[in-house]
Amino acid sequence: MLYQIQTAFAELDAQMLERQTEWAVERFDELAAARKDGRFADLDVFERGARLVELAGGKKWYEQITGGNKQMLTEFVAKNVAAIIEKRNARIVAALTKQGITEIPAFTLYHHGNGYEGFFKVAGHQVTIHTIIAGGYNIQCLHERTLIKAKAAA
Repeated sequence: MLYQIQTAFAELDAQMLERQTEWAVERFDELAAARKDGRFADLDVFERGARLVELAGGKKWYEQITGGNKQMLTEFVAKNVAAIIEKRNARIVAALTKQGITEIPAFTLYHHGNGYEGFFKVAGHQVTIHTIIAGGYNIQCLHERTLIKAKAAA
């Protein structure tokens, strides 16, 4: 079952890695430019630090960006995206298993938007994938939370 899911999501997963890598490299370059041009030099140390963290996309991204080079950053992004994909796939398998499905044939994935939303039909069931934005004051950074549901197709 996992192989069919990996196969169906392969193109979408590649797009996710490309988008996330592009975003992280843009944050890397923007942060470097801000430090070089002294963009926040007129602010006190606390406010300057807050602006740089915001520019990086959050505390965790700031740590990753300032803790190495672009190669290290792209490796981190690749590991992060792979973990997200693995978790999503495991949750899809769990949702299908909960519905009593243990084997699935090859299927086509239909999605809309940026790829974080979609559905597919398999073995008389529809699996929906809905991604919401999560995070808050004491969360390291704004992040996506993926909700997966499987139910008998009408």
